[in-house]
Amino acid sequence: MASSKKKRVDEEEMEDDIDDDDVIDDDDDIESDSDDEQEAMDQEIQLDLEARTPDDSDFNGIRTLLQQVFLKAHINVSELADTIISQNYIGSVMKQPYSPEDDDDDDDDDDSDMTVLALTTVVNITERKNLDCVKQMKSMLSTKCNQCAKGQHEKFNKLLNDPDHHVGYLVSERFLNLPPTMAVPMFESLMKEMEKAKQKNMKYDFSHYLMVCKTFEMKAAHNVKQIMYSNSEEELFEEVADVCFKYSVAHERDSCVEKWSSEDGMEPFRNVIIFPADKLSVIVDKIKQEVGNT
Repeated sequence: MASSKKKRVDEEEMEDDIDDDDVIDDDDDIESDSDDEQEAMDQEIQLDLEARTPDDSDFNGIRTLLQQVFLKAHINVSELADTIISQNYIGSVMKQPYSPEDDDDDDDDDDSDMTVLALTTVVNITERKNLDCVKQMKSMLSTKCNQCAKGQHEKFNKLLNDPDHHVGYLVSERFLNLPPTMAVPMFESLMKEMEKAKQKNMKYDFSHYLMVCKTFEMKAAHNVKQIMYSNSEEELFEEVADVCFKYSVAHERDSCVEKWSSEDGMEPFRNVIIFPADKLSVIVDKIKQEVGNT
């Protein structure tokens, strides 16, 4: 903007001194600059990613991804992160591999945590019912269900508190703008790991899975409300849900959500889904088809 304004001033002050060649050259420069900017915007950034089992160095990164879901809710996400790391035979984190070129003299020990880009795992909230984080999550979600979907409250509580039918909290979190293609291999790996665990008589034979999904609601034409999932593939899980309800987190919004809400008129929600465990592989196959991952 400043250079355009300066150009107009120069034209007014030196109108008699500018010949046709000068104008043509200047326009060519502007067009060239515009082409360069467009080319830079069209470039794709290639990320070299790797999936591996969670370990202690991933604690802060995992906690950050969990915090994206629960925001200011009174849930001990640190304990939940520790639990996920302790069962490192189940689930995986997606990270950007360490490169020596990235080293700086003032690097600290926590830099590795920031490379956690995605997390997929499952926590048995029936088996681990005595953990504070599990008690807090179940209590909070039960309250939200009673407030927002009273007709489903009894069924929701029955599913979550039946000791004979275990429920897994299915975590599939990644940073904004990472593609849904990442979800397919991570889900497939998770399903294989759970099968191996069940063969060893470990507690991963679930009747249902619980998901807490990040969504946004935006008013469209004629006051119709459109729901958008941050992780677009999660909408497929809602189609097979036994229980599904949503609650607003507008009063808990973080800086990213606040920007979206204020600029685009989006209100952030959390969609809670409980679906039968035998539907997981079916949905993963549908995700694979939709994202073209064969």
